[in-house]
Amino acid sequence: MVSGEGIAPVSGEKRVFILDLLRGFALLGILMVNMPVFNSPFTVLVGEARLWTDPANQAAYWFINFFFQGKFYSLFSILFGVGFWFFMRKAEEAGSSVIGVFRRRLFFLFIFGVLHVVLLWYGDILVQYALFGFIMTWLRNKSDRTVFIWAIVFLLLPVLFTSLMVGAVNLAMSVPEAAEEMSRTFSEQEGFFAAFTGNAINIYQTGSYSEILSMRLREYSFMWGGILTFFPLVLSMFLLGMLAGRRGLLARAEENKRLFKKLFWISLPVAIAGNYVLANYTETASQIVPDKDLLFMVVGLSFGGPAMTFVYISLIVFCHLKGYFRWIARKVADAGKMALTNYLMQSVICTTLFYSYGLGLYARVDFIQGIGLTLLIYVIQLAWSSYWLKHFRFGPFEWLWRSLTYFRLQPMKRVKLSG
Repeated sequence: MVSGEGIAPVSGEKRVFILDLLRGFALLGILMVNMPVFNSPFTVLVGEARLWTDPANQAAYWFINFFFQGKFYSLFSILFGVGFWFFMRKAEEAGSSVIGVFRRRLFFLFIFGVLHVVLLWYGDILVQYALFGFIMTWLRNKSDRTVFIWAIVFLLLPVLFTSLMVGAVNLAMSVPEAAEEMSRTFSEQEGFFAAFTGNAINIYQTGSYSEILSMRLREYSFMWGGILTFFPLVLSMFLLGMLAGRRGLLARAEENKRLFKKLFWISLPVAIAGNYVLANYTETASQIVPDKDLLFMVVGLSFGGPAMTFVYISLIVFCHLKGYFRWIARKVADAGKMALTNYLMQSVICTTLFYSYGLGLYARVDFIQGIGLTLLIYVIQLAWSSYWLKHFRFGPFEWLWRSLTYFRLQPMKRVKLSG
């Protein structure tokens, strides 16, 4: 049976608390990293120019890169892989093939991502999640060893690609005729970036919605330049998450606490070294002129990012098993139960704050202020999520996604038990 008949959404009592807790924690990190992206053009992020260069803001930017950059999309990606495996396992329990249902789920996630880009913000990740989810369906029956090898290949691909790119540029620059032409090309690209940055700031601050839409789509097209330097890391984490789901590492965290302890101590030195490199070289790296600084940044991101993610996962597992911070953990887990809604609401809130049709604060909120704004929005989301889930079973977009996936409206309101 390929329709998925008999497959139903996971009910509240069957949810794994630690997964919701990790999703809720990831929302904080995602917003922390995305805040400068909401607030400044893409050309600033990939070039050497910075809007705020005073020492305090440089320290704040270093802090964001060391503790947040590359860690939380990795965490979300791991959790996506775990969720994928749980979804596949339901097919075995129901005696059905769920692959068609899962692909339908991915299709609607893709639609959400497209609408997210068109209506709100160019920094969407849902489109890539949906597309990479289809790749995971092809690997679902492969052995653990095969899946792990592919995860390592995808992890190393950005470093390999960047090394080849930097090597090719250095080789070409050693030839006088080629060096002159390349220098002119790089100079022209830097001029384009500078002009684009000024135009983007002006449009986001004062432009009409149609002008902002046009600019947003142009910036989104630039994002796909990271197809070999960023997206493979996402797919690598998907596959590691699928393996974690197969092994029940998070679903049976108590049984695996020794493994998490070992993971913490192995990952910690890699995380510290890798993110020190990442935070230092992000300041000087430019994707306009590929050089050693860009290579060091990619190396730091590729190894330091996932390593710090494993450190965070291990620490949260330890705190959960010890019963630390239970009150705040419940609030964070509530936010994680409606992670899709909260992720999209972060875009609604921030674009309203920054774009001309809202408060027009674009490029006026520096890194330090952005950190404070991130914490404020996150606290509001924690409170709102807990309040919402007292009355409803799902977040609004979770309900819509489930209803579309199963082609039937899911029960939304919580049933109050009469005494």
